[in-house]
Amino acid sequence: MHNERQLWICGDIHGELFGLVRNAVNCGISCADILVVGDFGAGFGRPKSMDVAYGKVRASLEKNDICIYTIRGNHDDPAFFDGNHDFERLHFLPDHCIIELCGKRIYPIGGAVSADIDLVDPLSRKSRRMINDSLIKFGSSRRVWWPDEAPTQIAECIPTAIDIVVSHEAPLMLAPLTMRPNRMREKTFLKILNSRIYLDYVMRAIKPSHWFYGHYHFRCEDNIKFPVGDGEEPPARNSLPMPRYRGNDAGDLKPQYASVTVA
Repeated sequence: MHNERQLWICGDIHGELFGLVRNAVNCGISCADILVVGDFGAGFGRPKSMDVAYGKVRASLEKNDICIYTIRGNHDDPAFFDGNHDFERLHFLPDHCIIELCGKRIYPIGGAVSADIDLVDPLSRKSRRMINDSLIKFGSSRRVWWPDEAPTQIAECIPTAIDIVVSHEAPLMLAPLTMRPNRMREKTFLKILNSRIYLDYVMRAIKPSHWFYGHYHFRCEDNIKFPVGDGEEPPARNSLPMPRYRGNDAGDLKPQYASVTVA
């Protein structure tokens, strides 16, 4: 009997690990790696809540030979992504550390700036930033926001032999358009803009065949044609064939690659 190990890309799950595994099993997914594009929901619960969540799905992952990988989103505690919080079949990928899945070299760039960090809830009359400040003030270990949520930017040693880039935030040249709502602080908007410009820089440096991202909870596909030389016109959108880029809706689970058939 021959099995192909498959790679699936999944949108933000926001703590719904059990739902992700249930949906994967119900869809008949087995012998597969599932890569979540951030906002996994790591760090929102009590100190051992991830152990409890993994314990509920461990048997299903083992039975169906499924491994889950996730990059960091703005709704994840960055401390989980230092390489020391992995489980046997659940891995939190550090930023800028290449991983190979199904024969594809994948470059993860986690993080994004929360656009709604200062949006005041009409009922509580508090924003997420205000709630987080209160939690810190009163000595709680719980957090609803992490100041170091933005993508970690490196300018040197960006790899070029990469098949897939996976980020939480989108490069500036991809959807959606970057606009500043009236409720958003200028400082927050400039941080978002800076992050997306940086990802544009990475895209031009690597020119990967595929780029997947999440964060915006909508589904889109795009194709980019890179200019041949330096200093030429910006990449043209909707030009075929590849490279191909896709934004993933929340919980969206799509197949991408099958590796070489193995016995």
